[in-house]
Amino acid sequence: MYTKKILPEGWKKKVLAAVFLAVLGNILVQYVIPWPEFMTVSYEEAAEELAAYPLGVYLALTLLIAPLLEEGIFRKGLYGILRKWFGVILSAFISAAAFGLYHGNWIQGIYGFVFGLLLSWGYESSSFGKYRMAVVMHGAANGAALLLNVVLIKYL
Repeated sequence: MYTKKILPEGWKKKVLAAVFLAVLGNILVQYVIPWPEFMTVSYEEAAEELAAYPLGVYLALTLLIAPLLEEGIFRKGLYGILRKWFGVILSAFISAAAFGLYHGNWIQGIYGFVFGLLLSWGYESSSFGKYRMAVVMHGAANGAALLLNVVLIKYL
């Protein structure tokens, strides 16, 4: 019996890497790195703007819409186009830098750059469903960050 695969081989490893980076990144960003005040102000403003949405909208934006749109723009679009001209490594760095800048503040920008590199790896190393793989990794990372923040808020 033939069954069509939804995700490529190795998807569990890629999703786990994205979740691990999201958890580690959020802990570093929020509790370990002593960010200068000019960086924390814009980061907190961005968080407050997103938190102002009703819960259902917030979850849809974070877990579904952002991964679909951002991966379409930055991995399938920008990375995919640049890769034809500049190869894998330079294209990954350029698209990751654009992804970081897109987030609009230093803290999310630095985190977004590192995460963008990981997403480029997930996209590039997938045997098929490259865009789908990046979307799943992005959504899983956002979900892990949400869960982490709920746990930390509740217990710390």
